[in-house]
Amino acid sequence: MIAVIVAGGISFLFVIFSTSIGVSYFRSRNIGQPIREELNFHEHKKGTPTMGGVFIIFGSYVGFILSHINFWTIGKGFKVELLSINTEILTLLILGTFMALVGFLDDYLKVKKSRNLGLKATNKFILQTFVAVIACYYFYLLDDSSTFYLFSGFGFDVGLFKWLIMVFIIVGITNAVNLTDGLDGLVAGSASVSFGGLLIITFWIFRHPEYYSNFINPVFVSPELSVLISSIAGSCLAFLWWNTNPAKIIMGDIGSQFIGAMFPLILFAVGADGLILFFCFLYVLEAMSVIIQVISFKYRGKRIFKMTPIHHHFEMSNWAETTIIVRFWIINGIFIVIGLGLFYGDWVLFGN
Repeated sequence: MIAVIVAGGISFLFVIFSTSIGVSYFRSRNIGQPIREELNFHEHKKGTPTMGGVFIIFGSYVGFILSHINFWTIGKGFKVELLSINTEILTLLILGTFMALVGFLDDYLKVKKSRNLGLKATNKFILQTFVAVIACYYFYLLDDSSTFYLFSGFGFDVGLFKWLIMVFIIVGITNAVNLTDGLDGLVAGSASVSFGGLLIITFWIFRHPEYYSNFINPVFVSPELSVLISSIAGSCLAFLWWNTNPAKIIMGDIGSQFIGAMFPLILFAVGADGLILFFCFLYVLEAMSVIIQVISFKYRGKRIFKMTPIHHHFEMSNWAETTIIVRFWIINGIFIVIGLGLFYGDWVLFGN
């Protein structure tokens, strides 16, 4: 429990101070965010430093690794030693970083060309799918079971379709979070709460291994998974300090794609695949609004929303940006609570 608190605290402090330096550095190098031409109401955000997600990623590593340094041992007194790190859990963080590199390439091209278009959609999709396949292969090496779990104790044997579903979810949630990152603090704030919910789940799993070890690979029934999540949550929360409206810095694709990849990776690790819908409901909602808009315009010639993703619809309906953000946070929180309730209900019914 101490390591969980330490990891979150270290990552928070690292990000809140390093980001302040990054804001000044990025401004001096004109590393700013281009704006979509149709978003004329976002013109004031043009040039805001971007690629701030790099601090979230570094903060996650710093918090996770430094929490494994022990300075005091009962009976031995002061002694600095590096505790063993669960490499399987560290690999999850590395896989999320691979996805972030795709986002970095996208951000780099946007800044270099001074336009809102970075990687072509096809190229981005191919790279994201490649990372997702690597992630699924990693899970396959750990456990080749073909059961897709809705909750830890409830799943279906779907054969090889399990791996196709997992690739689809990883790529889908990654892009959904990326679409959501259009308002100051919307993703950073909602992700902080979502990772907080995941922290509760993973710590509960660690405290009840007698039940969850029947469905989850033992390497993930570990407090270190909670330590990792605490590091990410602390990083997101600290970044929100600088990203809240009006934002001093934007996380960019590097940040949103890292966050988007970590959600399914963590939930797959703990056999709670179906809970993605609840912990990522806000992001799914944003993505679905785009899909519905495209289908409606293609087959009916009419738009359902004024603009998508849906947060832009409310902006064009004269909602204040902070009003949209806070209300979307509330929606996000409600579904996280529902997800936690379903997770706990599973344990009450089958875990005792």
